[in-house]
Amino acid sequence: MDPPNVLWFAGTYAVAFGSYALLGALPKSHSSLWIFIAALALLLVYSAASHGLLSQGWWVPGGLAAALAVAMVPAVVVGFLRLIDVWSADFPLTHFNGCAVAVAVVTALAGLIAYWLTRFSFLFFTVIAAILVGAQFLAVAGSSPTNGGRATAALVAGGLIVIVGVFTDAFGRRREAFWFHALGWFSAAAGLVFFIVEPGDDPERGWVPMLIVGTLMLIVSGPIRRATWAVYGVPGYYAPLLHYMITGLNEKSWTFAVALLATGFSIFVYGMLLHRFQSVWGERLLRRPPPGVGTDEDHSSSSL
Repeated sequence: MDPPNVLWFAGTYAVAFGSYALLGALPKSHSSLWIFIAALALLLVYSAASHGLLSQGWWVPGGLAAALAVAMVPAVVVGFLRLIDVWSADFPLTHFNGCAVAVAVVTALAGLIAYWLTRFSFLFFTVIAAILVGAQFLAVAGSSPTNGGRATAALVAGGLIVIVGVFTDAFGRRREAFWFHALGWFSAAAGLVFFIVEPGDDPERGWVPMLIVGTLMLIVSGPIRRATWAVYGVPGYYAPLLHYMITGLNEKSWTFAVALLATGFSIFVYGMLLHRFQSVWGERLLRRPPPGVGTDEDHSSSSL
């Protein structure tokens, strides 16, 4: 990522933060009306800016302006629901709130529409983030929501998103698939970490799946040429092994030191094997889509 892209993306996050700070500073009297009007105005301004920038060939800034417009959708929907007096005051992470689920769904749909209009792959960040948040809102549905239920929701939602990413990859949409892999694995990792921190009656219910999944991710990362899988796979492989070494070996013994060295060398040597053979393994294990099917656009953001 070159310096202009760094500044564009950093500026986008800062503008989004400032936009919501502005909404929070609106007068408290008739706040629902003010929030709806201000959020809608910001959405229209960012949409117009996106159209103008894209028409002038500013691909990344125009796409990021579209992402800002999508970021305003939750505020618009919440303001509208409050304005017509149907918004529920229940906190959506502890009590089921159908209105909050609706906000997540509308935001995801808005992100998909923005992507269809701009073909800017970063917009899938907003889509997937909305889906993952919505999954957490749905996890508390029922009479007795638990932290374990939310962790399971994170695992299931993350796994399904990764599967979609794999199919997206298979049709050559690698830029779009990146966000499915990055956020899907993040959600799944968060679920596994919870089961490690709160193991319940089974102290291994987080460590064993993490080791299995992390090892498989490292093995597959080379043939599918996904650095994202390697980034998540390394801690998924190393952390459980370190846990078992600490609990099963004397930390001051030579066997512990040798085990640490062996684990480190296994990662390093496998990296050398991938550098040498990943192309061959990929050709043998993966079937590529027919020429011209699902190829990336030339004007997609190279910064991602």
